[in-house]
Parts: sequence; structure tokens; C-alpha cells
Amino acid sequence: MAAAGAQDRPGRRARPDRGSGPENPAAATRTSAGADAEVQARATLVEDEVEREVEEELGDAGRPHRRPWWQHALRLAALVVVAVVVVAVLRDKVPSPHEVLLAFRTADWGWVVAAFVLQLASIGMLIRQQRRLLRAFGVPVPLSRVFAITYSSTAISMSMPAGSALGAGYSYRQYRKNGASAATAAAVLLLSGVLSLLALILLYLIGLGLSASGRIASLGGDNPVLAVVLGVLVVAVIVGAAVWLSRRSGRIDPRPPATPRLDRWGVGHPRTAAVLRQVLLTGRRAARVEPHDWRLALLTSALNWGLDLACLWASCLAFEIDLNLFRVALIYLGVQVIRQIPITPGGVGVIEASLLAALVAAGAANAPAAAAVLVYRLFAAWMIIPIGFVMLALLRRRPGRRES
Repeated sequence: MAAAGAQDRPGRRARPDRGSGPENPAAATRTSAGADAEVQARATLVEDEVEREVEEELGDAGRPHRRPWWQHALRLAALVVVAVVVVAVLRDKVPSPHEVLLAFRTADWGWVVAAFVLQLASIGMLIRQQRRLLRAFGVPVPLSRVFAITYSSTAISMSMPAGSALGAGYSYRQYRKNGASAATAAAVLLLSGVLSLLALILLYLIGLGLSASGRIASLGGDNPVLAVVLGVLVVAVIVGAAVWLSRRSGRIDPRPPATPRLDRWGVGHPRTAAVLRQVLLTGRRAARVEPHDWRLALLTSALNWGLDLACLWASCLAFEIDLNLFRVALIYLGVQVIRQIPITPGGVGVIEASLLAALVAAGAANAPAAAAVLVYRLFAAWMIIPIGFVMLALLRRRPGRRES
């Protein structure tokens, strides 16, 4: 490295090295090792810069920032649209409290208990997903602590204005206190959201496939050769994509790439540039994750959604709402889309009204539909908030292992 530094100094002529060239392979090896070390050092500097920007972004998450006017306008427009739809569907159909109490008296409490157990299992899958991602990045955290962090951040997200940012910032700081670096903590949060979205889309596609299974069967009966060819093509595409991804993941360089254009553009847009750098760094770090970790993380994400859907379905069955699982799944998907719009903290009020309107529009009676919504939201949201704040208090009394 000293020789390399002397050659790089301006205005100074490098002396010829008698041992360099093909006659001295040891010198060539030293030169190559020096170049690799220089590249690694440069990559480390870039990664440290990204970690510092991530620390500034997520470490201060949830602090009040002035939002642009269009965000307020979009939120107001979404609230108006949801309100108009709910009023149009529920006009003269909102049950009285007496009717709802009567529905609870005639409920099948076995299904209510099943809904409670299914919701606990759903949250458990989310906890295991995040623990799996932390372990995949080399951060072993006890299951009990991930349990407390997940419940605490979920309670914050559901109960406070700007809850999503506050919850993400809280999880980030807790991951840091338990041994994760800034980039690793941010990567786990980002990948957790991406895997959850992919799992939801996958479940929806499976539902569409099951709904079209009758048509596919009739197509196979009428055109068996065409059905076999299409089946072979689908399998070939899936296998080919899996092989390509597995081979490509081994060739990806985990070091952060140089981004001169992004650096120049980030002078005027520092916050957006920090997010883009984190996305690039997360993609590079994701290449280090083993395939079985990806499979388990995606499986737990899908089970998280599927068990939450099963909780809603069990809540409907508890009050003898005669809807098949596929129709309930469509209602569930629509509600999840509405839930992504941060109209109220945790979607409180909006989700309840949307679920009630969707169930009534699907043919459910007014009072049983309202009772089913109350049971589902009690287990999926309202019950989590007090448990989460108890976990938050316990985490304050028992800090993590260390902070990298």
C-alpha cells in the first residue's frame, strides 16, 4: 500500500520495480491484494456514509415535519371517498346497540375463541418473520424480545398520529440496541414490508387461481393438449426463474456501488437520496441472505396474512354470516388496500366502517355484520394496543445487549 501511495502522488515519478511483471508473481499478488483492499476500504466508506444518513432518517422518525400540501389533500380526498361509499351503502342499515347485543347473545362462542387463537397465531408469524430476517443478517435476537418489539411498534403505529413512522423508528432503535448496525436494522424493516406485500399479492393470485379453477378444468376437458402445454410452460417459467435467481444471487457483489449521479442529485434532495441509497444497500445486503431464510420469511409473511383472514372468517361464522371464504377474502383485500392510506391512526373508524359496509353489501344482516366486525377488530387491533404499551414499558426496564 505504501508503494501504491507513492505512485499516486502527483509530481513524483515512480521508480521502476525490478520484480514487477510476469517474472515476479509475488509482487503481482501483493499489487492485486492492495487494489482489493483499496476497493474494500472505499466500499466501507460508502457504507458508513449510508449508515450515517439512515441513522439521521430513521433515528429521528416520528418527529414532526412539515408535510407538503398535496399529502394533506390526498388524505382528505381519500377520507371523503370512503365516507361517501360507507354512507351510500349503510344508509338506513346501521343496527342499533340493542340489535348488536342480541347478536352477541346468540353467537357461537367456539368460533369467537377460534378467531382469538387465529389472530394470536397471525401476530406470531409476523414476529417469526422479523426474527428470521434479523438472524439472516447475523443478528440473533431472542424470540421474547422480538415479541416485545413487534407488539410495542404495532401499538405505536395503531394509536398515534404518524404512527407508521413512529413505529418504524421505534423498531429501528430497538434493533440497534440489540446488536444490529444502522444499515442492517433499516434493511430488516424495508425487507419485512416488501415480503409482506409480496405475500399479500401471492395470496390474492392464489385466490384468483382457485376462483378460476372451474374454467381451467373445463378447458382441460375440451382441449387436453393445450392444457398440458400451458401447464408445462408455467412450470418451466417458475423453475427457470428460481434457477436464474439462485445463480444471480451468488454473483451479486455485496459491496455498495459507487453512485456519483445520485451523490450530485442528493445535494438538492438529501432525504430522498438517503432513501435511495438505503434501497441500493439493502439490495446488496440481501444477496448475502441464504435461500432457505428467504423461503421461511416469505412463508411466515403469507401465514401472517392468511391467519388474519381466517380470523375475520371465523368472526363471520360466529354470527352465522353465510359468506364463502373467497368472498370474505375479496372483502379482506379491499380493506387492506384502504388500510395503507394513513387517514387515521391504525385505520381506526375507517376500517370498521369499510368492513361493515362491505359485509352488508355482500348480503350479511346488519346486526351480525356489526358484531363480526367488532370481534375481528377487537382481536386484530384494539387488544394489541394495551399489550403493546405494557411490552414497551418492559423494554424500557430491560435494555438490549449492545448497540453497534
